[in-house]
Amino acid sequence: MKRVLIILLLLVSITGYSQVDKRKNATYFSKGLECKYKEDVEGAIKNFEDALKFMPNDAASMFELSEQYVKAGRVEDGFVMIRKAADLDLENKWYQMRLALFYRNHQQFDEFIKIYESLVEKYPDDVNILTELIDVCLVSENYDKALEKLDLLEKQAGFNALVSEQRIEILKRQNKTKEMIAELKRLIEENPENTRYYHMLAKVYMENKKEKDAVKLYEQIKSIDPTDPYINISLLEYYEKNGDMDKAFDELLAAIKNKNLDFNTKANIYDYWFNKFQDSKDIDRQALQVGNAFIENYPDNKMGYLVLASYYINREEYRPCRDYAMKALKYDPSNFAAWQYVVLSDGPLQEVDSLKKHSLQALQFYPTQPVFYWFAGVSHAYNKQDEEAISYFEKGRKFVVDKKLLADFDSYLGDLYHAVGEAEKSYQAYDRVLNFDPDNALVLNNYAYYLSLQGLELDKALQMATHAIELDPKSIYYADTYAWVLYKLGRYQDAEKAMKKCLDMDKNPSGSNYEHYGDILFKLGKTADAVTYWDKAAKAGGGSKFLEQKLNDKTLYE
Repeated sequence: MKRVLIILLLLVSITGYSQVDKRKNATYFSKGLECKYKEDVEGAIKNFEDALKFMPNDAASMFELSEQYVKAGRVEDGFVMIRKAADLDLENKWYQMRLALFYRNHQQFDEFIKIYESLVEKYPDDVNILTELIDVCLVSENYDKALEKLDLLEKQAGFNALVSEQRIEILKRQNKTKEMIAELKRLIEENPENTRYYHMLAKVYMENKKEKDAVKLYEQIKSIDPTDPYINISLLEYYEKNGDMDKAFDELLAAIKNKNLDFNTKANIYDYWFNKFQDSKDIDRQALQVGNAFIENYPDNKMGYLVLASYYINREEYRPCRDYAMKALKYDPSNFAAWQYVVLSDGPLQEVDSLKKHSLQALQFYPTQPVFYWFAGVSHAYNKQDEEAISYFEKGRKFVVDKKLLADFDSYLGDLYHAVGEAEKSYQAYDRVLNFDPDNALVLNNYAYYLSLQGLELDKALQMATHAIELDPKSIYYADTYAWVLYKLGRYQDAEKAMKKCLDMDKNPSGSNYEHYGDILFKLGKTADAVTYWDKAAKAGGGSKFLEQKLNDKTLYE
């Protein structure tokens, strides 16, 4: 018995731990693993910590505990724990890798590299360790070391295109153009059928003003694969850079027709070209060609139809514009540009019912777009549906951001509110416009005229009518309003001069103009002349509701 006790004491003195401590350590370690697999982080932490109480230098428990600390958000404690484990067992690959990961996450890249270089020496056949080291060298911009390790990787695994491409990227970052060209040539020699590498080398040549070398490569690409999806784009860039815009456009057109090039890339180069050269004298001709090319190659896609709709609206050919826009809507019923082309064409085509129908359809897709409220309001106003028109203008103005457009909405509302007899709302709308744009001649004129009809604020009306004339002295309508305001002020002689000037300006005066002149003449006591002009008003049409009475009774009614 004494001998057994002596042996046990001897073991404890050598290892530092008794068998009891080891068993308890093992028990808590096992429980810790169970908790870990159940994702019970706190339970795992408690058991691993208990395991360490019995064996404080147990690197395995420290390793597991470092992971659980991190999961619990105790990153610094995890860092401390894995450092202890790694120091206790310098030969354990996993401990060293975990410690290196901590260094990487804390951007202590030099420490990571130091550990992994040691691991590469110990495990030269482990490609994963080497690639992770290369990755951190790149992240830390330690390019020379990255190149050194790439050479080692290639020595171990043989030539690899991905390794070569990575080397090229590093050389590019180092601005080592000569070495990069050499590596690209080597890559081409190893992969003579892969045109992508020819493109890469050609791009380097282009960036370094070696255009002739680039063109040779483009010719090689065409001979290897005439349907290469990117050859047209490369040549487009080359010709554009050298100022040969006709050839550059030919390549753009060829790219759109190239069945191997993806649609999104085609759409992107279209956007690039037509945004950059929108003021070119050739842009309309080019748009026609591109639109037809898209339709030929993608008859079930909106793109070509939209391009041609844009082409025709720029030429003010509204019917084909609308036809193509409607075809675009067939493939994309909610396309905003297509709906815009449609309503912008309906107006000049004077198809008011279509304008009303299309603007209301567009509003179902775009209930916050003022442009469609505008056309809905205009089409209803044209059909004398003034209340409905007011409703659309009022709704639409809530979504307007541009102040000029808002003034257009309010200008129309001013006219419509007058038409439905809501004078106060009409004047409020006009005031909003003039607060923004005091030189809006149309609003100044209409505001003055409606005030004069009601006999309200006639001095203000005269100021506005005068300013409208100053802004546009050749306007017959403004001249008529100015004369009429003078008439309402009782300044009949001034009104006669102004109205005569208005009639002299107009080769075909309206009935309203003639009637106004007759009223002025009547006030001046020139009854016979007044009746003559009332008669002219009746023949021209468009007179007031009192015109017939004036003629019958040869007297003035207002």
